[in-house]
Amino acid sequence: MSEYQYYDFRAIDRALTKAEIAELRSVSTCAAITSTSFTNHYEWRDLKTDPLKLLEKYFDAFLYVANWGTRELYLRLPQESAAKRYAVELEESA
Repeated sequence: MSEYQYYDFRAIDRALTKAEIAELRSVSTCAAITSTSFTNHYEWRDLKTDPLKLLEKYFDAFLYVANWGTRELYLRLPQESAAKRYAVELEESA
C-alpha cells in the first residue's frame, strides 16, 4: 500500500501576487495553485518545505490529511482576533 498525504492551503484575507505564486511553484511543480490556494497530494514523498512556514508567509488556513490517520488543521489569526478576546474572557471568568 502506498502512502497518501494531502496538503491544502487557503488565503482568505488577500489574494496571492504573481511573484508569490511563482515562489510557490518552486515548492511543487504539480500543485494546483490559484490566487487563493495551494493544493497538492503525494503518494511517495513529502512536501519539499515546512508547511507551517508556507502558512506563516502566504496563507490563513492549512489542512493536512494522511492515510495513516494524521489529521491537522491550522488557522492563522490576527493578534487581536475574536478568538483571542474570547480566550481571555474564559480565563477571567474561571
